[in-house]
Amino acid sequence: GQGRSHAIRLAEEGADIIAVDVCEDYATVGYGMATEADLAETVKAVEALDRRIIATKADVRDASALKAAVDAGVAELGHLDIVSANAGIFSFGTMEELDETQWQDMIDVNLTGVWHAAKAAIPHLRAAGGGSMILTSSTAGLQALPNIGHYSAAKHGVVGLMRTLALELAPDMIRVNS
Repeated sequence: GQGRSHAIRLAEEGADIIAVDVCEDYATVGYGMATEADLAETVKAVEALDRRIIATKADVRDASALKAAVDAGVAELGHLDIVSANAGIFSFGTMEELDETQWQDMIDVNLTGVWHAAKAAIPHLRAAGGGSMILTSSTAGLQALPNIGHYSAAKHGVVGLMRTLALELAPDMIRVNS
C-alpha cells in the first residue's frame, strides 16, 4: 500500500510514474504481498489522474531487471526527477531464532534492493540535471528494537546508504533523504 500511496500522491502533483513491484509472496514473510492485480489497480488509479505510468513486475533483488525497468520507464517518459526507493518486507524473530533465509531476504530486499534502485536511477538523475531520491527507512534504522534485528540492521544500512549517497550526489544537484 505504501508504494501505491506514493505513486498516487506524486501523480496528484503532476508526476508521471515508473512503478516496480515483485508481485509475489516471500516464504519468510507472514503476510500476503502485492499481486499483479494490485499493480494493475495502481496503474488505473494513476491513469485516472490523467498521468502516465509504466508498471513493471520486477524484483529489486535482481539489479539487471530493476535497471531494465527504470531504463524502459525513462525511455518512455523522457526523464527521471524523483526516486522513491520504497520496496520492503517485514517479519519478526529474535536474532537467535532467525534462520539464514529470513535474514538474507530482509537484507536483500530492504537494503540491497534500495541500493539497486539508487544505482539504476543515478545516471538518469544526473542526465536530468539533478533531482530527489527518497530511501524509505524507519525508526528501526535509528535505534535498535527487539525481535526485528534483521529489519533494524537493514534499515540502519539504508540510513548509512542515504548519508553516503547524499555526500556523493550533492555536487550533481541530487538530494538524498530517508
